[in-house]
Amino acid sequence: MLLSNKKLTTEEKIEKSKEYEDEMTRLQNKMKTMRTAKKKLDAEIADELEKAEMVTNQDVGKKFRSKLDISLPLDKYCEIIDFMFMHDDCVEFIDEIIAKHRKEQEAAKAKKQEEQSANENSTAAESILAEDNDNNEEDAETTTTNEVVHSVAGSESA
Repeated sequence: MLLSNKKLTTEEKIEKSKEYEDEMTRLQNKMKTMRTAKKKLDAEIADELEKAEMVTNQDVGKKFRSKLDISLPLDKYCEIIDFMFMHDDCVEFIDEIIAKHRKEQEAAKAKKQEEQSANENSTAAESILAEDNDNNEEDAETTTTNEVVHSVAGSESA
């Protein structure tokens, strides 16, 4: 909806203004719809993550409880866990597990980035080769055209 260099009549300007207003209203409504959809999607994501965390916590709880011969109330399990975190050996072991897990995550992330980088490089190389082939074909056409022009010009001057 760019204006040209010609002068517009007042009626045309009014019509353009109405078109701009309609377009802006349409875009605002679209943004409202997108915001609503994003909020809904974010809420669904948060709900799914919360459910996944609950399942993980349940699995951890089951694993922990299975190590004991007796079923205890929640406050007793909390006492046991608190006591475990008071011992230096236990805390050091947990720190080692966490460090090992982080290293594994970083290695996986680095590998993924390396693969993406390799894919991007191969894609870039393919596009460069395609451009070079196109340029070589254009150069060949230009050279052939120049040779024809020079040979015609040379024969006329002779």
